[in-house]
Amino acid sequence: MFVSLPGRQKRGFSLVELLVVIGIIALLMSMLLPAVAKANANARNVACKSNLHQTYLAILAYSQDNKDWMFPVGLGAGLPHEKRWPNVVFSPPKWNPPSLRCPADLDAAEEHSYVLNSHIPEYKIRFGATKGVASPEIIVIGEKRSGEPDYYMDAKDGDLDRVVEYYRHGLYVGSNYAFMDGHVTSKTPEDLRNLIDPWDPVVKTPAP
Repeated sequence: MFVSLPGRQKRGFSLVELLVVIGIIALLMSMLLPAVAKANANARNVACKSNLHQTYLAILAYSQDNKDWMFPVGLGAGLPHEKRWPNVVFSPPKWNPPSLRCPADLDAAEEHSYVLNSHIPEYKIRFGATKGVASPEIIVIGEKRSGEPDYYMDAKDGDLDRVVEYYRHGLYVGSNYAFMDGHVTSKTPEDLRNLIDPWDPVVKTPAP
């Protein structure tokens, strides 16, 4: 049988103590949430780079079967799904393979986040024929704006700013690009400011 000892009383938390605990928890959460958000953003960026690399490998395999031409042209959003370029390049054929989506692109038009560099077929560039520009400097595929259905960054004035997404992964990270040598990296437009058109493998410096 339990016997209460004289002079001892059960005591709970006071309102002030409870408010202090809640305040400490809120402070800790406010310190933790930005770190969690940054970690999630970094994870999405890494996944995006992985998807771009997988897409690059599919393009590379296509080129090996097609005399080093990197991708077919003219098979974009104006055609039925089954006739678009991913069906030709990816194996098994699929118009919207998962590797064409960046996890940071939450509303990707036509279920793809990337665009091909149409300067490459325009200049008749194949793997190993880079017009005097090193392959690590030639963008093959990169990120597009969410609302754009395009599959190609056409070699036309103004198309770059209309189609290409510059800052999907943040102001200081930029967006991701896969280059002809196979490396995938994040770049801001400032990283590419020495180029007239950062997608153009031939025009590299402004005219004097």
